[in-house]
Amino acid sequence: MRRRAFTLIELLVVIAIIAILAAILFPVFAQANDSARKTQCLSNLKQIGLAMMMYNNDADGVYPLWATQVPPINGGTSTSLPPDLQLKPYTKSDGIWKCPSDTIPRTPATGYNFWDGKYRDKPLARSYAYAGNINTVEANGLDNNTGLYAFIPINGFIRAWRPKSEGQLDEPAGTVAWIEHWPTDLRDQWMGQLSGSAFINCDAWKLAGRKVPATTPADQLPRGCTGDQNRKPTPGHQDRGHYIFADGHAAAISWGEIRKNDFQYFKVAKSEKSFNP
Repeated sequence: MRRRAFTLIELLVVIAIIAILAAILFPVFAQANDSARKTQCLSNLKQIGLAMMMYNNDADGVYPLWATQVPPINGGTSTSLPPDLQLKPYTKSDGIWKCPSDTIPRTPATGYNFWDGKYRDKPLARSYAYAGNINTVEANGLDNNTGLYAFIPINGFIRAWRPKSEGQLDEPAGTVAWIEHWPTDLRDQWMGQLSGSAFINCDAWKLAGRKVPATTPADQLPRGCTGDQNRKPTPGHQDRGHYIFADGHAAAISWGEIRKNDFQYFKVAKSEKSFNP
């Protein structure tokens, strides 16, 4: 008996069907992978939020300072203890400080000063920053009413930092404490190192979901931040970024939500005024 082979037309039909199925399924698989990374990223922040509240409880309601001055260890070359290492005694793994979606290359860690030398020798990328004073419309610049630590100006100069307490916050569950940020043009965010550990001044340009170029008021930054208007923000997750709030919970929020009312989520004392762009 003679075996009948596929004709050219039949082969082309089979190939076309396989191509169509691949076009349908590959995005589904990619979306599933992204969802898994997003879930892990949010889980990391929940662990960090829990660690912050344990620190807060031991410190009588006071939040971590951005940089505490402590003699370095393990061959470190900086006396500044960054906020991630202040929470280290309350965490189980250093791996929680990197979002799985963060694949941004870093510059060599050897070029930076670390409080703990082992983090310089075995560097770990960090994807999150601690909220301090940012620029707002209401303040017409740097707003001391934002963030969980503040500048202490002496004779017009910044000389020190002061942590805020839970009692100073009108709404701990509505006040941002930590921010997911890994913009494509920042490559110095290492765990245990101060660079990129503070979210201050005009850093709102880094927030996920912001559209660039910033052609509409809704995507523009406050006064004094014009040089950052068109810098590419954190890729985030489906136009959302992850945030830890001062009560320890974590959530995914869009740029429009975090930007509204003049960055209300960053403010400690909530104003009745509305600054919708």
